[in-house]
Amino acid sequence: MNEVKKDPLATLRIDRSGESSSGSASAKLIKRLSVLVIILFLGSGGYMYWKSQNGGGSGNWAAMTELLQKRPEFRVSRVSVEKGRSADATVVATGYLKSRRQAKIGARAPGRIEVVNVEEGSPVERNQILAVLEHADLDAGLAATRATLSRAKAAVREQEVLIDQANLEFKRMQALHKSNSISDAEFDLSRFQQESAVARLSSVKADVELAEARLKEAEQLKENMFIRAPFDGTVISKDAEVGESILPGGMGEASGRGSVVTIADLKNLEVDCDVKEDYISRITAGQAAEVGVDAVPDRRYRGAVRKVIPMGDRARATIKVEVSILDADKRLFPDMSGTVYFLPAENEAAKANDKERLFCPASAIERQSDGQRVWVVDSESKVHPRTVTAGPEKDGRVEVLTGLNGDERVVLEPKDLVADKLIKVSD
Repeated sequence: MNEVKKDPLATLRIDRSGESSSGSASAKLIKRLSVLVIILFLGSGGYMYWKSQNGGGSGNWAAMTELLQKRPEFRVSRVSVEKGRSADATVVATGYLKSRRQAKIGARAPGRIEVVNVEEGSPVERNQILAVLEHADLDAGLAATRATLSRAKAAVREQEVLIDQANLEFKRMQALHKSNSISDAEFDLSRFQQESAVARLSSVKADVELAEARLKEAEQLKENMFIRAPFDGTVISKDAEVGESILPGGMGEASGRGSVVTIADLKNLEVDCDVKEDYISRITAGQAAEVGVDAVPDRRYRGAVRKVIPMGDRARATIKVEVSILDADKRLFPDMSGTVYFLPAENEAAKANDKERLFCPASAIERQSDGQRVWVVDSESKVHPRTVTAGPEKDGRVEVLTGLNGDERVVLEPKDLVADKLIKVSD
């Protein structure tokens, strides 16, 4: 009986028992590493908690708490210290200083800057030359125009001599014509020459007027190359350098600079502030005010309402008010932040009280059955209740009579706060 031959390839098999064992070992290793990481994380957290409870590592524990628990966010405000007449203000508004006269000074003609005579902070006077544009071509044109004018004036003098000569010749011809020594034709020729000389004088005088007009035009074109100060002030910004091109109405590098410097009249500063619509009835033109500037904390400046702008801001519900600073000094500059205290009319002649008084926003006061309190934020952003005695609300703020020192930060609109709780501060 013949044996059936088997295909040797059909009997081949791959032994996977070793691979299965290796895969199982890898999975077990990953599980063990995961457990180890979790144990290390919990251990470090417990260690940090132990150190926080024993007076150490408070910063690390606070950082861990910040990661594990989201802090509630509250707006805060600093308690303000007032003294003098500003403590009796009927309205308080904030704004920014600006100069009543401030201008970017450019040229009236395009050109390239040749000289800049001032720097930031330089005082300038009206008509002082701030910068000069290149104008060699205008100098040449001006010289040619002056030469043309000189030639026209010489032509006038020459024509006046010709007129004198023609007049003498005509007088002789008149005498000869009366004695019948010359013909009528010769006499008429002399008369026509005299009248022509007189008429020619009008023409050359017109040439002089034309040359003078062109000279004035050339001088004005040259004058346009000199950039002058339009008023007394101080350079607060240098906008271009020597070699840069300048173009009236220029908007940048692509079209040329629009101005060389910016000057401002620092002797006439004012505060541009926004007043809530609810309080605008308390403000009138000419009303006395005091101005506090953050950069000059040791002084209050005298002010007066210059203008109430008759236009409201619908989105913010405010009215713009401009307050002049009557005794501005060299420490004040445009764009500084300032606070305006609008004074009551009946208090204008009152003697200023130098006693310090504390004020905070009315929304920071919590009124309870047993009294009033505020929540004070410490340097670590933790809140602590503080019992206070507050006066009546006026213009959204209250005077704090007891309980505060004047350097605290208090929480606005506090709600559901817990003592020693961490919060996120939003100024």
